[in-house]
Amino acid sequence: MSWLRPCLGILRMHLRNSLQYRLAAWAQLTTNIFWGFVHAVIIVVFYRYGKQNAGVSSGMNITQAVSYIWLVQIALYLIPTFSIDREIRNKIQQGDVGIELCRPLDLYFHWFTRTAASRFGRFLLQVPPVASVAMLLPEPYRLAPPASLLSLLAAFCSLLIGFLLSCAVVGIIYVLLMQIRWGDGPVIMLTVLTDMLSGSYLPLQLWPAWAQRFLYAQPFASLLDLPLRFYLGTLAPSAFPGVALMQLAWMIIFVATGWLLMQRSLKRLVVQGG
Repeated sequence: MSWLRPCLGILRMHLRNSLQYRLAAWAQLTTNIFWGFVHAVIIVVFYRYGKQNAGVSSGMNITQAVSYIWLVQIALYLIPTFSIDREIRNKIQQGDVGIELCRPLDLYFHWFTRTAASRFGRFLLQVPPVASVAMLLPEPYRLAPPASLLSLLAAFCSLLIGFLLSCAVVGIIYVLLMQIRWGDGPVIMLTVLTDMLSGSYLPLQLWPAWAQRFLYAQPFASLLDLPLRFYLGTLAPSAFPGVALMQLAWMIIFVATGWLLMQRSLKRLVVQGG
């Protein structure tokens, strides 16, 4: 457990730094509000002019679907695509990983903690303004309140576990960046697949009925879709223990896989220069 204390120090430092860049945060949240409204309009058009049974067959009504869109915009920094640290990525691509190896700390957990701190800080800056604007919009474009207080608590706890799973996915992306020297194609493919299967593009409940069992059990649903179902009320708070256990199991698998792949990559790492 000797790595725990320095990791907590890194967490505090980068969390404090991420909260300082308020101008960049305001620019990003303005973009999120704009795209959130555009997506909400698309969902409203889909429900009003699409198939009449679209909302009934999915178990998600128009209010829940629009609220889902806004919740995605609020939690955007918690998914892997927006959790990749640019500084770490530049160090990998420019060959500065050797400097990171000089630190008396496991490289995987160092990058894991740093990613978690920087992304969570920006998430905290996103919540109040985006949620306030979304709740003040007229019907049917507004963000609805949670189904219940227990639903809100279950959604928050599930989202935190999903965020740790997201950081574990980012750890695997860092390993891919260290191993691949011929472009970012595999990394881009992984991030796009993660976005699709996490529900950030479209709620997974609106996908075809024959795919619902797979979508529910696959790991990327635990990042975003399943936590948001608690908020909307499409998943009862009583289901939280089962969902949390599944999320923790996927997180352990991804952390163990990422750590092992990182150790394997470091054994083959060649640092040139002087």
